[in-house]
Amino acid sequence: MKKTNSQNIWLSRQKKDIFIKLSKVKGYRSRAAYKLLDINKKFKIIKKKSKVIDLGASPGGWTQVIAEIQNNKNEIIAIDKKPMDPIENCRFIYNDISNFLKCDETLQRNYFDVVLSDMAANSSGHRFTDQINAEKIYYLAKKFALKYLAAKGNFICKFFRNSLEKTIVQEIKKSFNIVKIYKPNSSRKSSKEIYLIAIGFNNLHKD
Repeated sequence: MKKTNSQNIWLSRQKKDIFIKLSKVKGYRSRAAYKLLDINKKFKIIKKKSKVIDLGASPGGWTQVIAEIQNNKNEIIAIDKKPMDPIENCRFIYNDISNFLKCDETLQRNYFDVVLSDMAANSSGHRFTDQINAEKIYYLAKKFALKYLAAKGNFICKFFRNSLEKTIVQEIKKSFNIVKIYKPNSSRKSSKEIYLIAIGFNNLHKD
């Protein structure tokens, strides 16, 4: 079957992408692993003894990085509606995040040191629809973080530059002592993705 022009562009980009090549050499399941490595090098979010939840974890690139930082000594909670191959000391929960928030009775509230979210909706090709979906995912991840983070905990979340960026930052500042916006070197320049780095949860949020 003949490939479309967009498919050819994607294949060409994949072949040239140094982080895809590096991830294969290092055994990472996705190039996204380098985004978390970059973030953690700069902000020191994850410590060796941190209790970590990885949202939208599949295929497991970020979970691999967490396991490396902690030398596979701590249990990591990874949640996704897509299956994920096992990782040592990782407890994988096969569930949709919104459903998990409604039904979960297994995880302790305000207990975890770090909540990570690299979740993103599939592109529809319609800018307005994609923006709405991205915002929904961000607010879902934020709700999760406020429910499960311990005092002084940290939250990393992917979202995409848009007109609500300033509002999102101002809102999250009410719950964290330090809030930064960061774009890792491994994030493609053409991508609008950025990462919200929220440090020092003040634990004042109440349902």
